[in-house]
Amino acid sequence: MLYGLATAIAYIPFRHMRESVDYQVAFVCFTFLASFILYACCHLLWRRSTPLAPALLLCVGFSYILGILCTVVSALASLHLAGDRSPLSWSLVFARAFEGTIVLIAWSALYFGIKHYGTIEEQRRKLLESEATARDAQLQALRYQLQPHFLFNTLNAISSLVVSKQPERATEMISRLAALLRNTLSVPDVHLVTFREEAAVTEEYLSIEQVRFGPRLAVSLSVSPEALEAQVPRFLLQPIVENAIRHGIARCQNGGEVSISASVIEGQLRITIENDCIEGLHEPSDDRGGLGLRNIRARLEKLYGGQGSIRVATMENNRFLVSIQFPLTKASSQVSHEAGQ
Repeated sequence: MLYGLATAIAYIPFRHMRESVDYQVAFVCFTFLASFILYACCHLLWRRSTPLAPALLLCVGFSYILGILCTVVSALASLHLAGDRSPLSWSLVFARAFEGTIVLIAWSALYFGIKHYGTIEEQRRKLLESEATARDAQLQALRYQLQPHFLFNTLNAISSLVVSKQPERATEMISRLAALLRNTLSVPDVHLVTFREEAAVTEEYLSIEQVRFGPRLAVSLSVSPEALEAQVPRFLLQPIVENAIRHGIARCQNGGEVSISASVIEGQLRITIENDCIEGLHEPSDDRGGLGLRNIRARLEKLYGGQGSIRVATMENNRFLVSIQFPLTKASSQVSHEAGQ
């Protein structure tokens, strides 16, 4: 169609040359019909997975044959319309055939170009889907690794209350554990939740531990409004808070405080968890095989690549610090790594 339009515009200055115009109109029409024959040929070669070089070579030869046929038919049609009974000039036919040949070659090259581009895009899409599936499976395995670990520790704490003959506190702890598990298991199988949702689950967990520790466990939570709607990996806080209680608060004679804060700094979400600890006691960094921080570090790597980080430090005031930082994303947006997301 574009070729026909371009030809019509090019022949406007020569519209008074009736024979040339008749020939060109017939040539455009017959070349257009020949393109359907060439399409069938190209489609057959593509379906048979013919290598590109031989396929193009065959199309060039076939295009030349079709170009000659279109030229012959067009020349005969123009002679007939002009009432000219002179014989057909074959030298002129072979000379003019190159025009139709070039047009048909260009058409077949466009066909294979589009097909190969579509194939490359399909392969790229399948590769991205495969990578996303593998990443989701790894994230799911890491998250499932935390759930039985948390459940075991909580049941162990309940068992300790029963052994120490504190049935009322054990019953309350079981009730709160049931509520926590109900809320946790009812959440869809997703890897990211808002910080608001993650903090709510963590507070439920802390309420269970407060039954166990009573006034020995103090909790403070400071979250900026913007950070509340930020997306975070599911079960991000709970294992860190669990470590803070097990390795810090539980070992302090008078207990202590667990502080959780979250803020947005230059497009990054920064989460810090601090807890009191015994002087001179360095909590395990989990680099040596502990589950909590090692698991979180792996999940941050899967979700954010090199843009996510986790840092641990023992501060001078006998406080242990865990700091996590990664790019800020809201509930309506996707994590950029998924497309590369």
